[in-house]
Parts: sequence; C-alpha cells; structure tokens
Amino acid sequence: MNRKINWIGTCLGGRYRIEAILAQGGMSHVYLAEDMKLKGKKWAVKECMPLEGTLTSFLEEAEMLATLQHPQLPQLVDYFTTEDGKGFLVMDYIQGPTLQDLFDQQGRDLPVAQIVSIAFQLCDLFHYLHTFQPRPIIYRDLKPSNVMLNEHDQVRLIDFGVARHYERGKQSDTVQMGTIGFAAPEQFSGDQTDARTDLYTLGSMLYYLLSRGQYAYLTQKLLGHIRSDLPEVLTTTIQLLLQENPQHRCQSALEVKMRLRSIYSVPSPLQPEMLHSDQLNLTTSSDKLIVIGSLFAGAGSTFAAISLARILHARQIPNAVVEEPTIEPDLYMLLYGDIKAPKDYAFSHHLVSEQKLSTAASWTDGFTTWVPVHPDGLLSSWHPADTLKLLHTIKKPIVIWDVSTNWQEAAVQELCHSADEIVVLLDASPGKCHRPRSRALFELFMMYQKRGKKVHFVANGNLPGQYRKEWLDALPTAPLCTMPEISRAEVMQAVMKGECIQERPDILERLSDALSPLLHEILPASMWERRASAPKKSWFSRFKQNA
Repeated sequence: MNRKINWIGTCLGGRYRIEAILAQGGMSHVYLAEDMKLKGKKWAVKECMPLEGTLTSFLEEAEMLATLQHPQLPQLVDYFTTEDGKGFLVMDYIQGPTLQDLFDQQGRDLPVAQIVSIAFQLCDLFHYLHTFQPRPIIYRDLKPSNVMLNEHDQVRLIDFGVARHYERGKQSDTVQMGTIGFAAPEQFSGDQTDARTDLYTLGSMLYYLLSRGQYAYLTQKLLGHIRSDLPEVLTTTIQLLLQENPQHRCQSALEVKMRLRSIYSVPSPLQPEMLHSDQLNLTTSSDKLIVIGSLFAGAGSTFAAISLARILHARQIPNAVVEEPTIEPDLYMLLYGDIKAPKDYAFSHHLVSEQKLSTAASWTDGFTTWVPVHPDGLLSSWHPADTLKLLHTIKKPIVIWDVSTNWQEAAVQELCHSADEIVVLLDASPGKCHRPRSRALFELFMMYQKRGKKVHFVANGNLPGQYRKEWLDALPTAPLCTMPEISRAEVMQAVMKGECIQERPDILERLSDALSPLLHEILPASMWERRASAPKKSWFSRFKQNA
C-alpha cells in the first residue's frame, strides 16, 4: 500500500517546489509548484497513484498527454519518477474555477445558455480525441470537477488519469473505471468503452447541471419531467445520450453538436456577458446537412443533388454540393472541371490531408459551391474522421452531401448520424427494392428514423396501374415526391454543350414543382418563402456561348 507523503515545501525532480495542493482524489493528487529554474513560473504537478504497484498506467498517461496538441487540453511539459516508484506529471497551471466550483457558487443554478455553450465546447474536444490518430482516445471520466473555465468561459478539460486508447476488436477494458453518477454502464459491466461512453458521460453531466444537481441514475426521471421550461430537443438529446445500450445513443460528438445547433444560436465563449442569462436565442437555424444517395446504382442521386443546389441558387440561398470522397467520381466531369475549376482549387483530400484551406480557392457558381472528388478518385487513404474534418471546412448554410450508393461505408454512416436530413433516391422497380441489399438498407434507414433522423424517399420515375401497388408495398414508406421525367439523352446533350440543364427556366420550374414537398421539409419557412429569381447566366451558359 502506498504511504501518503506530505510534499508541501519539498522540491521534486530537482526543480519543482511544491507550494499547495490543488486537488486530490483516489487516483491522484495535484499540487501547485514553483519552477526553481524559471523563477516565478507556476506549474501543476500531478502525483499519480500507480495501479497494482506498477508505473504502467502513469507512463501510458504521460505518453498520451505528450501527443495531444489542443489549446483546451492540458499540455504536458515534463514527467519523472522518484526512487520509491512514484510518478509525477508536470503540466501547465490553469487558473480558474472548476465547473463544479462555479455550479456550487451559483447555488446549483447555471444559465441554460452557459451550459449549452460548455456542451458545444466539450463536443469539439471529444471530436478531437475520438478522431485522434493513430488511435482514438476515450476520456472516460467527464464530470464537473474535471472541467475548468477561464475568465472567458472557455472550457479546459483536465485529468486524463483514466483515459485510454480505443482498440478496435477488443471486447473489454483491462480495468473498469469512472465516477459513479456520471460513468456509463459499460464502464462497470466489463464491456469495452468507446466514443459513445464519453457521450453518455456528457449526457449525465448535462442532466446533473440542468436538473440543478440531481443524478440521472438515481432519479430515474426524464429531464423534461424535472424541467418543463427546457426545449424538447434539448431534453430528448440528453435522453438519447443516456441510453443504456450504446447502439441507441448518439454515435458521435459531432452528432450531438448538430442536434444542439439545430435549435440554439449559442454565444461564443469569448462573449461571457451573453452567457450569464437565460436569454437563449432559439432559432430556426438555416445550417443544414443533407445526406443524399441512391438505393441502388443509377437512381440519380448526383442529378438530384445538383437539382436541389440550383433550386436553392435560384432562391439566392448559399449552398454547397459535396461529393463523398469514397465514391466513384462523377461530379467533376459533369461540371466540366478541366476547364471551369479554379486554377488553385484544392480537392477534398488535399483540404484534409495537407491543410490547404487557407490558400485554396473555392469553386463557386452563383450561390452554389462545388466540392467534387478528384476525377482520378482518392489519391490517398480516407478515414471516417476525414469526412467530418471536411464537413468542418464547408461554411455554407446548406450542405448537400452526395454519397451515391455507399450507405454502408463507415465514413458515410458517421455522416448520417450527424445529418439533419437523409434523402434516398430509388427507381420505380419492385424487383430492385426486394433485393437483399435493398432490404438491408431499408433496415438501416429505419434505424436512423427511430433515432430521430428525417429520412425522405424520392422516386426517380413512376409505375402505372397494378405495378405501382406492388412497388409501394416493397417500400417502408411511400416516396415523398417524384423527380420529373427528363430524358438522359437530353441531359447528356446539355452537358456536352457545357450547359447545366437544371438552369433552363422550363426545367428549373418543373424540378421546383416536383420537389416542392421535399423542399418544404428541408427548408426553414423563411427560406422557402423566398421567391425564386430568374437564373443568372452561369459559367455553363457562358461556356456555351464561347464554344
């Protein structure tokens, strides 16, 4: 058993003179120390209690912290061991109260706006950790006492003592740890923890803060029954996070942020005067991620994505069309990219892998920004985290993400968990809809729908008479609308002439009328009420004139 030593007044590591204790717990003590070499410099020195008499966990934490480079995470500057086998981590000293301190000081009643802002920042931090390469990091111990706030209410996440790297294929953790009241069920049941474990702890902490100090596992009450003044989407998101089965929770930190973003305009943490009131700006946020794809090859998701984009363009609504990097390239060719792409345009894999965002030109046509895949396909490996990184670079109110038929790709499923709307194109063909893969995809779409996602089916063509009933019986729900019939020959002829057929006034009007049920679903009322203007001449038409 480790003997407790009073380090106050001693010099550790030949350099750090311990002045006071900052925090203590079962796994570690944290001290305030003065640097004897850099006079006046203060550090936080953490004494780690090794598990089972070894320094393995200490060395793992030190190595993990040394790789992290994020302004809101603790920066490790040194670590050492003593002759009697104790380990010490030296980290930057963060001045400011913990969230628990602030919560108690305010009578356990923080403004909802401030709590949501903290949640936003924690989602960003978890996204960084969960997509960390080469192995994701699972924090596992989120609680108010491990969250610090600076004078600008910027979150700092501290104490990585029970964090671990996620190991794919491993069935359980070596050691089950966490704080009762906030930890996820799998942290004590012997199952492996993953990113969804951190999301459960986020839900537990939000429940605790919003219920003014009650624990979800003790009350066994829905948050909405305790606080009737909270918006339903906030309470249902927390309810989703607290599901016992990880499969039934939100699946990524970005999904949580997207859900909260859909109802809140959250002030920046650099605007503290806006955070200390309950004046939440409830909005009909126009920020939307629309994932669009086909049930099977040739159903027309790319054509539908371009059509939606040009309808939005006609209504002067900024939008972007992104071609999922893992699919077979098509958009670049349809847009005459060899001639019309900006000279210094950077493809999606460059934006993510080479960080060219600050110097790359966007490819815009009126109110639409095009983000196609390189015509030769991916030039490097692509991970699910890269898809989310690419999404963060697209700064448009509406993003239309074309995934073609790649619904079962890990990157696409991660994207669907974060989407506001999912649009599925399908042919009017009972035979194709009865295929085993189609049935499996229908089950996937229904799973998204059960988890609160809006899934819309759009038919690409129609069936007459008796065959229509057979086709509709093969679908989970009837199509919301039907794409107008435009011959493929007419479309390809327009492309060969350098035209975008969706910009022809007659075609645009037909598309707008046919897709109006979908547009009513995916557009806020304020946007839908905008009258479409006559399309301006685009580079398609200018190219035609110069041909």
